[in-house]
Amino acid sequence: MGEEAYRQILRQSVLSDNSRALRAVREVGERIARVADRPDYRWEFHVIYDPEMVNAFALPGGKVAVYTGLFPVAQDDAGLAVVLGHEVAHALLRHAGERMSQSGIVGAGLALVGASGVNPQILQALGLGASVGLILPFSRSQESEADRVGLILMAKAGYDPRVAVELWERMEKKEGGQSPPEFLSTHPGYQRRTQQLKEWIPEALKYYRPTNESWEALPSLQELETPALRAEAELLKRIQALNQQVTNPQRERAVVEILAYRLRLDPSLIFRERQQLGIGYGDYAALRGLSSLGRSPLRQIAVDYQKGVSWLDLCQNHGGRISDLTRWMEDIRRELRP
Repeated sequence: MGEEAYRQILRQSVLSDNSRALRAVREVGERIARVADRPDYRWEFHVIYDPEMVNAFALPGGKVAVYTGLFPVAQDDAGLAVVLGHEVAHALLRHAGERMSQSGIVGAGLALVGASGVNPQILQALGLGASVGLILPFSRSQESEADRVGLILMAKAGYDPRVAVELWERMEKKEGGQSPPEFLSTHPGYQRRTQQLKEWIPEALKYYRPTNESWEALPSLQELETPALRAEAELLKRIQALNQQVTNPQRERAVVEILAYRLRLDPSLIFRERQQLGIGYGDYAALRGLSSLGRSPLRQIAVDYQKGVSWLDLCQNHGGRISDLTRWMEDIRRELRP
């Protein structure tokens, strides 16, 4: 389930290819993975472009991603190790499995992948939100357990666990003290979290062996942002918005009719093709739009799409411009509105 959810999230995200960001995440992640000592995990590390999302996640099996919005708060390798140690701890402690057992998801026969992505209940059990990039918390007890184990992991990997307190102080400052009261949240409050971290740091320091290496600063948001990434993010917003708009049979008929008229195709063909591809109407409309605007047939584009090729590369490889495709998607959304 974790692997399938990971593929879906990457498909619905804009991946950064910034060499400094990727190197930092992979180096820190791999050091923590080594001390985690789970040779059965197939570790993967990606950076997702989203300047607004200050977070990261690790899914069962070792699938890890960091959002670019975390970089200014983490500041350097050691700050990144605090977050990755915490997230890897969730995966090692099987917190997702605990939540699935508690909620009965495992035996419920729920479909893993729906028309517009992974089943929301499974995403929540994995610690992820139903919408792309929205991280939902585990319970307070699981968060605290991951904090404690995360400190030990980062210390074993050669990062000073005392950095964790500084990171959470920066996180609180970033939030402007606007986090909800602890009794309304499934995360520990900042004050309680830092208090617990200070209590656990002496234990973690037993595993820490200081070195002479200096921590490398992470790239800034300005370095991480490019016109190409912004353009792809704008297209993804339209795709995801259309997926969310088509939530009932009436809306489905409406979008099928719009596409049929625009493409001069039989509505039943559009209905069947979308089902066969097993994707949301937003993704299907974008693939059809690229085929119409570019030079390749739908099936050829769909093969690359299923391989995980980015929308930017899909457009470049198949003779379309991402700006034209974004306008195509916006026009469909406009027609679909009541």
